Amino acid sequence: MLRGMLRKIIAIASAFALAGCGAHGTEMGLQDAALAGDFTVADAAGPDVERAYVFCPYTDKAEAQRLGFDPEDVPGIDDNSQAWETASGIGVIAGDRAEIEWFDPRKVDACGSGVEAYGEIDPAATVRTATESREFADGETAEVTVLRFE
Repeated sequence: MLRGMLRKIIAIASAFALAGCGAHGTEMGLQDAALAGDFTVADAAGPDVERAYVFCPYTDKAEAQRLGFDPEDVPGIDDNSQAWETASGIGVIAGDRAEIEWFDPRKVDACGSGVEAYGEIDPAATVRTATESREFADGETAEVTVLRFE
């Protein structure tokens, strides 16, 4: 019983920690688009998207800055270690904005097999989605949408 309660507390704490990673990014609709099926970054984030990049767990703030993103929008080991270890996302450069949408790792994974961190994505190309069962450190299993870039 105590172990089950501990798992629930860890799950709640994880949810709050992941919610905190939302403060580092933005909501462009990419996660919702991925959960709905195949999509393009331009359709989800806006037709003015000039460039897009994949961000994987253990993102380096300096590398994100080199690509044109604010390093404060990137979770790190010192300021949000759980998001740094688990969250993936897509960053877009459009006009005068550079934004990263970080995904809930229990819902969407942008860094499946064969995906390279910081890889450039064609905003007009179709992003394919597939569902995979994943087990998390707390023992929970979830069906996660995995992105595949053409």
